Amino acid sequence: MKPFKTIYITVFLIVGLFFVASPVYGAPGKRSADDLGKRVYLKQCAHCHGMQGEGVVGVNENPLYGNKKLPELIQVIVETMPEGKPNACKGDNAIAVGRYIFETFYTPEARAKQKPSRIELARLTNRQYKQTVGDIFTAFLGKPQLNEERGIHATYYDTRGFGKQVGQEVVGSIDYDFDKQLPHEKISKKEEFSIRWQGGIIAEESGVYEFIVKSPNSIRLYINDREQRLIDKYVATKDREAEHSASIYLQGGLPYFLKLETFRFKDPTASMSLMWVPPGGARQIIPKRSFYPTTIGTSIVVQTPFPPDDSASGYERGIAISAEWDEAVTNAAIEVAQQVLPLMDQMARTKSSDTDRIQKLRAFCLSFVEYAFRRPLTSQQQAIYVDSFFSNELNVSDSVKRVIISTLKSPLFLYPELSRNPDSPDVDSHLIASRLALALWDSVPDTALRNAAERGELLDPVKVEQQIKRMLNNSRARSKLDYFLLHWLQLNEKGEFSKDETHYAEFTDDIRADLRQSLRLLFQNIVWSDTSDYRQLFQTTQIPLNQNLAQFYGINDFDGPDFQPTVVSEHATAGVLTHPYLLSMLAYRDNSSPIHRGVFITRRLLGRTLKEPPQATELGSADFPDGLTIREKVTRLTEPTACAGCHSIINPLGFSLENFDAIGRYRNQEVGKAINAVANYNTVDGKTVELSGASGIAELIASSPQAHGAFVDHLFHQAIKQPINAYGESLREDLITKFQSSEFNIRQLLTSIVREAVLFEQKHE
Repeated sequence: MKPFKTIYITVFLIVGLFFVASPVYGAPGKRSADDLGKRVYLKQCAHCHGMQGEGVVGVNENPLYGNKKLPELIQVIVETMPEGKPNACKGDNAIAVGRYIFETFYTPEARAKQKPSRIELARLTNRQYKQTVGDIFTAFLGKPQLNEERGIHATYYDTRGFGKQVGQEVVGSIDYDFDKQLPHEKISKKEEFSIRWQGGIIAEESGVYEFIVKSPNSIRLYINDREQRLIDKYVATKDREAEHSASIYLQGGLPYFLKLETFRFKDPTASMSLMWVPPGGARQIIPKRSFYPTTIGTSIVVQTPFPPDDSASGYERGIAISAEWDEAVTNAAIEVAQQVLPLMDQMARTKSSDTDRIQKLRAFCLSFVEYAFRRPLTSQQQAIYVDSFFSNELNVSDSVKRVIISTLKSPLFLYPELSRNPDSPDVDSHLIASRLALALWDSVPDTALRNAAERGELLDPVKVEQQIKRMLNNSRARSKLDYFLLHWLQLNEKGEFSKDETHYAEFTDDIRADLRQSLRLLFQNIVWSDTSDYRQLFQTTQIPLNQNLAQFYGINDFDGPDFQPTVVSEHATAGVLTHPYLLSMLAYRDNSSPIHRGVFITRRLLGRTLKEPPQATELGSADFPDGLTIREKVTRLTEPTACAGCHSIINPLGFSLENFDAIGRYRNQEVGKAINAVANYNTVDGKTVELSGASGIAELIASSPQAHGAFVDHLFHQAIKQPINAYGESLREDLITKFQSSEFNIRQLLTSIVREAVLFEQKHE
């Protein structure tokens, strides 16, 4: 089976972009369907579900797609269809229409026969764009090599003008009340002193960080820029509760320059707190683990906002083109050029007084374009993208600026698949290097990968696998897998969540922030362990806790300030399923939520599809007698026939976690009644399984081939950004089989995914 290439004209960006497409299930053909089933469907179903199950705007927009087996689908039709008239379609009619739906469009396989999945030409996603730009310039500026030291360096002065230094030290956080205690014993005058904190701030994940300085005194905060202040309030407000905030995008896994200055001069009060709200997290005092005591250099970081990527397939894809996106790309290119100009001599290893400065800057520009285009330039490309901008008529700064803008606007940068040898459209080592870097790092090839491409080694599958294993040891691979976790467990979708202060007053922002970090560390510890065992995500009995969390959950024998593996309780032994952050996220403000938890497990962990509810009914708005448990309320709420089809799947999964309250603490009773966490769950293949609490769900997910397939799908789509079915009939099943035979090694699964995807076109030429 050979992929085919089609030339598309995209007036918006470029003439001559091509698609690489791949039929999956052979030539599209029309499957024979029972005439009775088709007649019944057209008469009773099509007006709601569309001619091909695609849905009907304003009536039922949810596609009639799913993964039920045929007998299960027929049973659902009998019990729930047509809408509002259950049992109107039964017997031979139900069997016939069920088979017609199943074989025509219900399953992915059926839809693939109608419209095969294909590998589409895709631009860089927003994350890939920002990661790529940052990494290109890191190659010239250098990447700081951090040691294990953490904290921020503080220097104290006995005057308001940073003149007379009296002491220095490394501190764990910036949170002071100077009216109660002076910052340093050698400061002689309480009413006059100044402090400078300087070093690095470590971004744990990519995204927008809001920095908040709370102080009545004069302040200046610098992040990743030694000249431009992120927050500048150098006139004291004298208001003890005064807060100043600003936001900045930072790339995960990297440290950035930080400097905070303040002084007091006869102010009536003095204090200082430095806080942040990290991506998807809660407001908190910046912890010691996020500070670095050594001064860090400047990085190039794109701040331009982009419109959201297309996520209709359940993962971000760079397939949407709009005027807003083109404007963002233009603005980003200009912004990057402006950031580069003050640093261009540093990156070109030259000085303004050097006689060969222009030649060195020209060489820097050539190297920059080759990094961005992911391969050596042809003489024609060099003439267009570099030489044409270095003329006697232009100032050298303008030359550099124009090179950067034209390069970052070029389709050869924005569309990685265009990184082909213009003299030959065939796959070569440079294209494979580009695919590897994008799949594992969301970025461009590093020096080692570029050298391997130059030697032509990457046409050899063995060499490709060696590079994958090397690349997995890079912090960028850890960052991408961490990003996968955030998407897979939907940790960024709800963001900050709050609880009823009457019942959970101690569930503070700091607790939420630490719990989120704990869940991320749990995932990282398992993925990067020797076994990298997926099953441990649901079977580990310990989660990372720090002193703050240990105290909150009543663990008395905790020792040390850092996160360390700890048993929360003898009942919370199901890894991420019983992690307090996930349980809290999937809960109401004042109680558990079996529906939220059940839907999450159904869709994200078990990979089963659910149709949208016929009507949105909030538990809190329903009228119930007093004394009912949340399980009893949900059972009553979902009894109607229109709800029963999906909730027969959702409810048992949610009920099995009922021993855990709205903040993930174990409980035995609710409203004076014993918790019932036992439920019968119907599997995809029609079996009924008794789930006894969280351990029952954990065992189900760890052993379910469907759950294994769902995990494979999620990881493939996050790595490759293309539909898995576009890579041939057997790839998905092969990956599941290899995953199972590897003892569910997550890193080995990622290796298999990337190897097969990047070499797919080469194998099928």
